[in-house]
Amino acid sequence: MAVQQHRLDEFQQLRTEAAQVRLRAIRSQIALALTFCNIAESDLELRQTEQSHRVVGKLQRLSATVRRHLNEPGYVPTDEVERVGTELERLEARIRTVEERQNRNC
Repeated sequence: MAVQQHRLDEFQQLRTEAAQVRLRAIRSQIALALTFCNIAESDLELRQTEQSHRVVGKLQRLSATVRRHLNEPGYVPTDEVERVGTELERLEARIRTVEERQNRNC
């Protein structure tokens, strides 16, 4: 019994560590995506409309992927889901702002 409990404890520890690693990865992706929003806006200023649209398309896919993962139980630590959700909402608002600028420039 003790060996079995040790394995369960070990397994739970690995799951916790994996969720923490995924959390760091998601936060890095959101930060990078915010930088790419700036790049998409710079592309618009330089009249590189196609490039800006490509960047925004990739940002939308990234945002959808992150949202899907946030909805998976245990993907990130439970106590971080709301906070990361707020960060993701900020990214999605930023993407919408870039899209609005694209639409005005068309």
